[in-house]
Amino acid sequence: MMRQPRMLVQPAVSWRRFATAVQNTLTSERRPHFDKILIANRGEIACRVIRTAKKLGIKTVAVYSEADANSLHVLEADEAYCIGPAPSADSYLRMDKIIDVCRRSGAQAVHPGYGFLSENAKFAERLAEEGIVFIGPPSSAIVSMGSKSESKNIMSAAGVPCVPGYHGANQDAELLFAEAEKIGYPVLIKAIHGGGGKGMRVVSSASQFKDALASAQRESLKSFGDADVLVEKYIERPRHIEVQVFAWCLDKC
Repeated sequence: MMRQPRMLVQPAVSWRRFATAVQNTLTSERRPHFDKILIANRGEIACRVIRTAKKLGIKTVAVYSEADANSLHVLEADEAYCIGPAPSADSYLRMDKIIDVCRRSGAQAVHPGYGFLSENAKFAERLAEEGIVFIGPPSSAIVSMGSKSESKNIMSAAGVPCVPGYHGANQDAELLFAEAEKIGYPVLIKAIHGGGGKGMRVVSSASQFKDALASAQRESLKSFGDADVLVEKYIERPRHIEVQVFAWCLDKC
């Protein structure tokens, strides 16, 4: 099913006309990399990507669940396709449906936004197999940095100090509980994929651990399609410093 967006008419303002004229000049001088892209996300992040793409002269394709049929990102895109019912596992996390929409719409690339499939190496690989560009890092980088467990292994091997914890592949509940006992409470249960605070639970005592583990795993599976977690010491008064690194396929940062 494809929905056509409504046209929104805003009052003409002189500065806006000037900005538009400048943008049109820039667009005409520099051809975009793609004619049409699909945004594999929803809500505000999808709207931001759509608006930026339009400024660059790129047509946009939205995907949506049945619950999001009247959402703003659906109305703002040039084309919109329903990919399933409300649960993310049946819609926004369905790689096969998103790839099918790429074929049907002629989208040359997919922008994943954040969350959902944005840190899923398998998704990036499947797109590459279909000849569709993944607007993001290569699958090898996603495996290394998209998994908190793998990135901690890399950092530890490089001698970088890490928060004490367990980030192994064995996800047996009894083993995770035993590791929490070794680390000492409070501990943090954290989904190894995704972000945004989803799949994270602070545990203050042993009696809370198993319920918190089950809750974190359910949320992680629903949000990212993967229930694996790590357990680490909870730092109660941290100082957070984050560094963003941007690069592109022509080896420039």
